[in-house]
Amino acid sequence: MPAVSIVVPCYNAADFIAEALSSVQRQTFEDWECIVVDDCSTDDSALIIKDMAAADQRIIAICLEQNGGASAARNAGFEKATGKWLTLLDADDAYASDRLSRLVALAEANDAEMVFDNQSIADYPSTVPVDVAFHWLTEDARPFSSENFFVESANFGRSINPGYMKPLFLRSFVEANRLRYDLSFRSGQDYMLYASAFAHEPRCFATGYCGYIYRRRAGSLSRSGGAHLRNHARLSEEILARYGERLSRPSQVALIARQRYFLRAASLHDVRVALRDRKPIHALVKALSHPGSFLAAAAAIRRSSLQGR
Repeated sequence: MPAVSIVVPCYNAADFIAEALSSVQRQTFEDWECIVVDDCSTDDSALIIKDMAAADQRIIAICLEQNGGASAARNAGFEKATGKWLTLLDADDAYASDRLSRLVALAEANDAEMVFDNQSIADYPSTVPVDVAFHWLTEDARPFSSENFFVESANFGRSINPGYMKPLFLRSFVEANRLRYDLSFRSGQDYMLYASAFAHEPRCFATGYCGYIYRRRAGSLSRSGGAHLRNHARLSEEILARYGERLSRPSQVALIARQRYFLRAASLHDVRVALRDRKPIHALVKALSHPGSFLAAAAAIRRSSLQGR
């Protein structure tokens, strides 16, 4: 049985999956298995994965028969995992060479059930850091509670919220609490998984060491953005419904604040899309639909009007 199981979901990742897996192969900690789940890619991803698995028996290729999305792929990897520890890697990201050794040492030194590190942010396709994800995380070994997770997740600013973490879990903790990705959510599944984990009060520690390289891609304003933001609002509502009685009052308040933030952001997104499409009346109607966003939306409408002169 390997010490660490790494689960990598893959869909049409032929341009970067080899680089992600190579970063695993470069680990100074060598007792691992890497379970790569191809979700019916239509490019050469499956071929690349199979070739790398043939050359390194620690890489295990799984090819799903039906496309189910990243969450279904991760769940398939969880089912296959055999390691004492379980962690994640996205196909377009990478590990620093000592990531596993640092996280396993942190977990074992503190008898932890869950640990996570900070992340270097790079602009794809580069791996050169331009920022760090969690500016609130600087200690070498910081106890991180359920309340820390929910409260920090409601702080929106320069830092990325901890829903973007890529933890190392004690797999027996995952199995004891039947932690799996929720397929009913089309986005925010990571946050739901971690919220479910923290609802069970794991012994968790965090480190400011940046072992995970998050390669962000340039985004664009799209009509699906509002739906994405409203989905995140629904996540908070669902977490409160499932686990509210287990959570502290500050955690509950933070989830409510998070829900309101995403509803307001969704309304503002709709306003911006309407302004982009030169529909000021539609933008005003959208702004009025969510009173909390009205002033910000009005400012956006005014800026648009001035720019059009």
